[in-house]
Amino acid sequence: MSHITRCKMTLRSKGPVQSSTESLTRLHFGAVWSANPVEEDAIYGKYTPYGEYTVNVAADRAERFEEGKDYYFDISPAL
Repeated sequence: MSHITRCKMTLRSKGPVQSSTESLTRLHFGAVWSANPVEEDAIYGKYTPYGEYTVNVAADRAERFEEGKDYYFDISPAL
């Protein structure tokens, strides 16, 4: 049985990758946090109070992501 860790992050910014010959978009995510203990963001912020994830993806796939919107990241061991 594998263990999965779920993180919640907000898309902080997205933009074209300038040095790429391919059509790529850079997505930069940051961890959520809240001081209100009843909010979901407070639960995620307790275990991941700070975190960043930056990835370059094909531009047509990046269209699916909206700046300011929250996304879940599931981390599990590769088999």
